[in-house]
Formats: sequence, structure tokens, C-alpha cells
Amino acid sequence: MSDGAVSADVGTRLLFENERVRVWDLNLVPGQSTGLHRHESDFFYIAIGGGTLQGIDAEGNLGEPSTMEDGHVVFRNIPDEEVHEAVNVGDEPWRNIVVELIDKG
Repeated sequence: MSDGAVSADVGTRLLFENERVRVWDLNLVPGQSTGLHRHESDFFYIAIGGGTLQGIDAEGNLGEPSTMEDGHVVFRNIPDEEVHEAVNVGDEPWRNIVVELIDKG
């Protein structure tokens, strides 16, 4: 779980950024959280290897755990902003690539 601080980093390591997209690598060991982070633009992520994540909103409400297979793609429309965290609730390391679409034009 997070310490309450909200980060702009939505991944573990920034891989690429230009005026249109930001690409992150996200790695979580079992039980590890992303910490609270803020999304201000639409994004999608691609699961690498699969696993199970559970979302937690800014108020601490738990979402349903979501199990994904290798290559699973999730798109999220963010009209304004969203603050949340994700926890690896599976037994294996979790990895995904997050692509933020920062230019909505």
C-alpha cells in the first residue's frame, strides 16, 4: 500500500517520451504496489507474462483483482484525472508496458 504521496510516475522506469506519448516499464514483485499515482491523459498497458493486479482508488477502496494473460491490453479513458494505485496480488512478478497518450490532438 502507498504512503499517501501521489506521484506523476506511472511506471518503474521511463523508456521513451516525446510531445505525443510517454512509455513506461512497470515491474512489481508479489505484494508490491505502484504507490498512488496520477493519470492526466488516456493510456493503455500491455501485460508481459501475465499476472494478477488489484486496483485501489485514492480513498483506499479496493477493486476486484484482475487476472491477465501475456499480451492482454487494457485501455483507459481519462476525461480529467485519476489517482489510484495497483498492487501485484499474484504469486509471480508482474510486468507491463504503459503508454500514456499525452497529446489528445
